[in-house]
Amino acid sequence: MLVTLFFVQLAGLVSPGPDFFYISRRAASSNRRNAIFAAIGISLGIAFWAMLAVFGLGFLGKTVKPISYIIMLLGGLFLGYTGLKMVRVTENAQFDNRKLEQKTSAKQEILDGLWINLSNAKVVVFFSSILSGYTAQFTQISDYFIVLAMLVLSTFCYFSLVAILFSHQKICKFYAKYNRYIDNFSGCIFLFFGGSLVYGAVKFFM
Repeated sequence: MLVTLFFVQLAGLVSPGPDFFYISRRAASSNRRNAIFAAIGISLGIAFWAMLAVFGLGFLGKTVKPISYIIMLLGGLFLGYTGLKMVRVTENAQFDNRKLEQKTSAKQEILDGLWINLSNAKVVVFFSSILSGYTAQFTQISDYFIVLAMLVLSTFCYFSLVAILFSHQKICKFYAKYNRYIDNFSGCIFLFFGGSLVYGAVKFFM
């Protein structure tokens, strides 16, 4: 279960979004240190959204089982729709790497990253989608915290890696040339996983 969740989470991370563009821009136009502190802030935001999704779905799964399968169906449709759009991407996404004002405060960098993430409420929809098929299977409170730890740590490790890589201009140019293929591949993963969620939900109601 954790392996599947990890790869779907990774597919979501590598697809360009507000968090990715912010971290890559900070790394390319400011410095690696600032970008890594911003990654900490984004990870804190992910922790907040993941807690809402994990414990909310866990509660529904234990108390109102049919609702959890309805969420599972809607989540699968959301992932399928998102995956279809990603598979159809034919142009490379561009990110702004203009020189920005230098910030030396670690606290400010963390807060900026946190607000960037919290302003994107779609994150909780994404987590609800990928978790909807699993939370009903959790039997111990430790299961919830293991999943939370995996989601938050994978986010921090990924965006820290982005911060390190995008501090080099050659990486920026390479990514700008090929990122549509990353979108296409991630979209295939979303389509497959979304389809499996829809199938599981429909099977329950039949």
